[in-house]
Amino acid sequence: MKEVRKHPNAFGALEAETRNGLLGTWKLVSAEETMKDGTTRPFPAFGPHAKGFLMYQPDGYMCALITNTDRNQGAGSSHPAQEENAAVAQGNFFYCGRYEIDVKRQAIIHLPEIAAKPGYVGSRQLRPWRFEGARMIFSDLEKNDPAVARWKIVRQKVL
Repeated sequence: MKEVRKHPNAFGALEAETRNGLLGTWKLVSAEETMKDGTTRPFPAFGPHAKGFLMYQPDGYMCALITNTDRNQGAGSSHPAQEENAAVAQGNFFYCGRYEIDVKRQAIIHLPEIAAKPGYVGSRQLRPWRFEGARMIFSDLEKNDPAVARWKIVRQKVL
């Protein structure tokens, strides 16, 4: 994580302002993809009723969780069947670790130390962002799915 120092330039002030705006808990509002034909759909793994949280701490650590509430409804038993456990695991995604702010690229970089998908551990997850009132929006071009043009995740600050 970059250390916040008093900089005589605008980037230092902007980083401190961004960090202060990020700190706290953010609740998921929506997670959607815009298809090449212009239509939108919820992220397929999490469905239209996804829930989640994103938390940024002053010590430079963060945690993100998103869950498919539709997929997880059947797992109410304290001793779920193996199939129920598998469905729940597929409907949940999380990672936690440090974060950095790249003011020049207007991006937050998540550095997962633990994750639901082992491939995320040690990676650099670039999240282009913008604030709109009490909402934070992550959005970028989709690079892995040729049918999808963009992805967007909207979160609301929890007061």
